[in-house]
Amino acid sequence: MSVHALGQSRQKEITGVVIDTSGAPLQGVNVRLSTILDTMLVTTAQNGSFAFTGVIGPDFRLTFSMIGYQILDKVYQSELPVASIRLLPTVLRPQQTLLREVVINHVRPIVFMGDTIQYNLDAYNIRKNSLLEEALKLLPGIQVSRDGTVLAQGKQISRVQVDSKNFFGGEVLTATRNLPAEFIQSIQVVDYYGDMASKTGIRDSPPEKILNIVLKEDKKRILFGQVTGGGGTSDRYIGSMGINNFNDGQEFSMVGSFNNTNTSLFSYGAPSGAGSRERGNTDLTGMMDPVDGVNTTNSLGLTYSDEVVDNVNIYGKYTFTNRKNNTIGNSQLRSMYDFRPIINQESREVNSDNMHHLMTWDVEAQLDAKNYLKVSPNISFNTSRTNNQSVNTIQNKSIANEQTYRTYEANENASSPNFDVDVLYSRLFNKPGRKFVLNMLGRYAKQDKLDSINDYFQSVDIYTGLPNDGEVNALEQNVRSNSRNQIGRLRAAYIEPIDKNSILEINYEYNYTNIDNRRSVWDRSKQVPVDSLSVDYAYFFESNRIGLNYQMDKSERFRYTLGFAVQPLLLSGHTLSREIVTRHRNVNMIPSAGFRYRINDESEWSIDYLGTNNQPNFSQIQPVQDLTNSQNIIMGNAELKAEFVNRITTRYRRTRIGMNRFFEAQLSVNQVQNKIVTIRESLPNSTVQRTSFRNTNGYFDVRGYYMYSTPVFNENVQLNLNGMADYVNNISYIDTARYFGRNFIYSQAAQLRFSVADVIETELNSSYTFNRTRYSLLSTEGISANSFLFGLAAKGYLSDNWAFGFDMSHRLNTGYFVNANPTLLNAYIECTFLKNNMALLRLQGFDLFNENTGVTREVLGNDVLDVRNNRLARYFMLSLNIRLQKYPSKT
Repeated sequence: MSVHALGQSRQKEITGVVIDTSGAPLQGVNVRLSTILDTMLVTTAQNGSFAFTGVIGPDFRLTFSMIGYQILDKVYQSELPVASIRLLPTVLRPQQTLLREVVINHVRPIVFMGDTIQYNLDAYNIRKNSLLEEALKLLPGIQVSRDGTVLAQGKQISRVQVDSKNFFGGEVLTATRNLPAEFIQSIQVVDYYGDMASKTGIRDSPPEKILNIVLKEDKKRILFGQVTGGGGTSDRYIGSMGINNFNDGQEFSMVGSFNNTNTSLFSYGAPSGAGSRERGNTDLTGMMDPVDGVNTTNSLGLTYSDEVVDNVNIYGKYTFTNRKNNTIGNSQLRSMYDFRPIINQESREVNSDNMHHLMTWDVEAQLDAKNYLKVSPNISFNTSRTNNQSVNTIQNKSIANEQTYRTYEANENASSPNFDVDVLYSRLFNKPGRKFVLNMLGRYAKQDKLDSINDYFQSVDIYTGLPNDGEVNALEQNVRSNSRNQIGRLRAAYIEPIDKNSILEINYEYNYTNIDNRRSVWDRSKQVPVDSLSVDYAYFFESNRIGLNYQMDKSERFRYTLGFAVQPLLLSGHTLSREIVTRHRNVNMIPSAGFRYRINDESEWSIDYLGTNNQPNFSQIQPVQDLTNSQNIIMGNAELKAEFVNRITTRYRRTRIGMNRFFEAQLSVNQVQNKIVTIRESLPNSTVQRTSFRNTNGYFDVRGYYMYSTPVFNENVQLNLNGMADYVNNISYIDTARYFGRNFIYSQAAQLRFSVADVIETELNSSYTFNRTRYSLLSTEGISANSFLFGLAAKGYLSDNWAFGFDMSHRLNTGYFVNANPTLLNAYIECTFLKNNMALLRLQGFDLFNENTGVTREVLGNDVLDVRNNRLARYFMLSLNIRLQKYPSKT
C-alpha cells in the first residue's frame, strides 16, 4: 500500500512498519531511501518499525530487502505540506520456494495524516463493478449529491487527481463516473493550499479540497472503456462512450456523450438509471432534479499526461460542450419599501444555446536538484445565444403596469478568447530549508455581445386587470457591448529557516486589473443612437502588498503562523468620450494568524484569520445608466472603493479510526469594511425602480456547519448527520434611508444507510430547511419559508445477474409565494450478462407521478425572489451499457 502526498521541500520525517503476509512485524529488514537530494539506509527494529529524519527531496523511493523475502521497490510522490509522513504497513512476500502466501483479512480503514484523510478501500464492502462515485458514498465524512457533486467534511471537492496528477484536468464528474472502484487502492481527501503554499510551506489563503486517487499496483497498466446507448418515450435518448489507457504514469483518455435527459457531463450514462442527472446539494438522496428546464447536451473530451523526458511531465485536456436549454417558469419578486412592497409577478420562457471550448496544459519540470518550474497555459472560446420572453405585472400600491419583455442575443462571443498562463518557479539553496519561490499569472479576456430588446409596458387597473386609457409605451433597443479585461499578478517569497522548527517568509504581491468596457445603444423605433445611454469607460485596479510571515511547526502536533502586511491600493477610472474621472488611493494594514493543534492522533483544532480585498465589478462602477429594462434602471457609481474582508475561521475535527466514526464542525465570521451595497429608489407615482451603489460599513455574516458519521449497531448500518446555519446582516439603502435585512438559514439533514452484501442496499433520508428574513422597515413583516424532504431509496439483488431498485422522495414547501410539493418516484430493473458481466441492460421509469417541479428562494438587499420552473418530466427508457478492460500481456 502506498501513500501519496502533495509536498514541499523542507525537511520531513518518514516513518513506517514492515510486516509479513500474516501481519507479523519483521525485524532486520534493510530499508533504503533515495531522492534527488537524499540517500539513507536503516534497518527495521524488533516491532518492524523504521524512520528516516531530515528528508529534503520531494519524491522518494524505498527499497525493502531481506533474505527469504521478495525485494520490494516502491516510489512515493510527496507533495503534501506536512512535516511528518506515516506510511501504511509495508508487506514483504516470501519467496515462493520457502513459504505459501497468507491473505491479510483486515485493513485499517482510515489513516489521518495532517491535512490529509486517507480511506483504504479494501476495508470497505464495495460491490464488484462499482464506479468510484458509488464507492465514495460508503466513506464516512463524504457525501455525493444527486448532480455528482462530492462533499468532503462539508466542503465541495474542486479537483480530482490520479496518482497525484490531475485526472482529466481535475474534473470531478469525469473521474467519479469513469474510474472503476476495483482499480483503486486508497482515496485521499487533501486540504490543498495551492502550488505557492506547497513550495513555501506558508498558508495564506483558504484551502481547496481535492481527491487524490491511488491506483493499485497491478492497475497502473490497463486499457478500459465503456459505451452506452439508450432510447425512451417523449423522444428521450442518451449515448456515451469512454476509453482510458493507463501505462505506468502515462495516461490517455477520451470521453463523449450526447443526451436530452439532463445527464451530467461525461457520465458513464447508467449509474442511476439511464444516466445520473445533475441534482442539488440539498438532496443527498432522492431523485429531485434541480436542473431547471430541459437540456440537450453534446460533449467531447480528451486528456493526455506523460513524462516526456526525465523529470519533465506534461498533462492537459481539451473539452467541447454544446448545451441547449428550454426553461418555462413563473416568479414573484417582492421589493420591500416602507409601508408597501413593489410586487413583480412574471411568466417567462427562456431558450439558450451555448458552446464552450477549453484547452488546458501543464508542463512540470524538475530542472535539477535545486530548480523547479511549472508552466500552465489555458485557452477557452465560448459562444452563446439566448431568447428571453416574459409577461410581467408590476404593482406599487394602486399603480400597476403590465409589461411584455423580450430580449434575444443576435450574437454573443463571451470570453472569446479567454487566455491565461500561470508560471511557478522554485529554487532551493545550499542551506536546507532556504528557498525562493516566484509565481506569475497573466490573463486576457474579451467579450462581444449584441442584444436586441423589445420592452412594451402599459398602465392597468389593479382591480379589473384591464388597460387604462393611454398608449402602450415601447422601448426598442439594440445594445452592443464590448469589453476587454487584462489581469496580472506577481507573487514572490523568500524563505529563511530560523531553526529546525521555524521559518520566516518575506513576501511581495502585485495585482493589476484593467477593464475597458464600451456599450452603444441604438433606438430602433427612431433609428437613432442614444448617446445618453452609451458608455465608453475604462477602469484600473492596482495593489502592492509587502509582508512577513513567521511559522513555528513544533512536531506534528503544534503549529502556528503570524504575519503582517501593508497593502497600498489604487482604483482609477475614466471615460474615453466624457470628462468623468475617478481616482482612489488607500492603504490597508493586514494582520494574519493561524494556529493548529493536533490534540491526539484522532483529533485536531485550528483557527485562522485572513484579510482580503474585493474590487467593484463594472456594472457597479460604470457612470452611465443602464436602461435595458424600463422598470429597473441601473446607475453605476464611479466613486466606489474596494471592499476589505476580515475573515476568521475555526474548525474542530475528530476521527475515531477504529470505530469508523467521524465528526467535524466549523465556524466562520466575515466582516466587510466599505461593503458595496445597493441604493434602491421607487420613482413617485410609478412602478419604476432605480438602483445605484455605494460603500458602507456594518455588514457581517456568520456561517457554521457540522457533520457526524458513525456506524449504528454494526458496520452494515451507517448514520450520517449534517447541519448548517447562516446568519447574514445585509445593509441596503431604500429611498435614501439606511435599513438592515437580516437573513437566517438553518438546515438539518439525516441519512441512514443499510446494506447487506449482494442482497440489499437502502437509504432513508430526510432534511429540513428554514429560511427567514427580517427587515428594519417599520411596517414590513418578516418573511419565512420552510422546506421538508423525505426520501427512500433501495436496490435489491435477485441473483448475480438481476437487480431492481427505486428512489422515492416527497418535498413539502411552505411560506413561498409560488409553491410546489412534488412527489417523485423512479424505478428500474436491470440485468448483467456476457463474460464477467460486462454488459448491463436497464429499463427505467423516471418521475412516474409526473410532478417534477422546482421552487427556489433568493434574498438580496430588499429583494425576495421566489421562482418556480419546469423540470424534466416523466419518461421511460431502455439502455445498454458495455464495459471493456484489457491488461497488458506479461513478459
